[in-house]
Amino acid sequence: MEHSPTVIPQVREIMRETGDISPFTPVKEVVDLFQKDQSLLALPIAEKGNFLGLISRKKLFFQHLARPFAMELYGKRPIEELMEPDGVTMTPDLDVNTALARLLEIDPGLDTDAFPVVAEQSCLGIVSVSGLIMRISECQALLLETLHCLSARIREEVAKASKIQQDLLPPSELTYGGITVGAEIRNSSEIGGDFYDYFAAGENRLGLVVADVSGHGVQSGMVTTAAKASLHTLIDQDIRTPAALLQGMNNAILATARQTLLMTCLIAVIDLEKEEVLLANAGHNFPYLYRKATASLEMIEEITGYPLGFEQDCRYREFSTRFVAGDRLFLYTDGILECTDKGGEEFGYDRLETFLKENIHQDPKVAERLLLETATRFTGGEAFEDDVTLLIAASDGEIPL
Repeated sequence: MEHSPTVIPQVREIMRETGDISPFTPVKEVVDLFQKDQSLLALPIAEKGNFLGLISRKKLFFQHLARPFAMELYGKRPIEELMEPDGVTMTPDLDVNTALARLLEIDPGLDTDAFPVVAEQSCLGIVSVSGLIMRISECQALLLETLHCLSARIREEVAKASKIQQDLLPPSELTYGGITVGAEIRNSSEIGGDFYDYFAAGENRLGLVVADVSGHGVQSGMVTTAAKASLHTLIDQDIRTPAALLQGMNNAILATARQTLLMTCLIAVIDLEKEEVLLANAGHNFPYLYRKATASLEMIEEITGYPLGFEQDCRYREFSTRFVAGDRLFLYTDGILECTDKGGEEFGYDRLETFLKENIHQDPKVAERLLLETATRFTGGEAFEDDVTLLIAASDGEIPL
């Protein structure tokens, strides 16, 4: 159901039009006017159309005429003697919220029952304070209803966007020839700023991508979608090397985010025939390489570059290293490093490296599950403050015939 925006009414829309009285009208006649109309809260006093002041029911009966013999004293006198010349006045174009704010500034105790609406020295009508507050309450109720409907619609749209984003991710497990890959992503909000991907980079060559947009939420999700779309467009154009892919994705993200958001990204291509892995890094966390032959864990720090979306036509260097049977490549985003315990201490590199040394030799999906369980126990909660993405690639060294 579509809802039009709630329009805040102006004072003119809630005022009651009433004729004015002469300042020389006897008090007794004014009393008769109030007694004939019990809903009348005040009367404007004017001379030749010029507003002079107000006489209110409250002050007339409960202040001036409440004393004994007051009617005998004032009954025949002109009403101007009891007039309230310095009361609250409003212009007709004020919205009701502004009118109440001004009224509270002048009369914090809200002793005023009604006030005149004046334009060009003429009184156009009277507004009751209770009517003003009631109209504001009605507007607030309509506004809350509109916000509720919009909130439900936004939640629905965000849920759809989240599902689309999840559907864009490849399967969390992949076997490609002699390469086994496991990946996992945990978003800190409905729409994340992380993503991972795989692609065929040629015969017996598999490409791996892990990326992280600054921040998370709808805008970050749009950038990840643009990045993934540009990646596959480049692959369809037979661009398969890590450096060339980063360069093309960089220009696409720059056009999408216009330097408002940046994306770090690492692309690795595993070549089974050459027994090597080729990497290019756009400002991303350094990956880890586990070498089975020496049971050692290495951080690949040889290359890095500007994040994607930072500079037009940015170029990236590549680095290659041995990757043989039993080796493991670990790619990740900084969400795993920056998750904190209840005391504010980060999980950090030391804990990550200790875990990898003890567990990375296991099946990729098992190692990822154990790492997430370890980080969850560390934080003491089920959710992470930032998106967390993990990807482990293992080689068994076999080349399919």
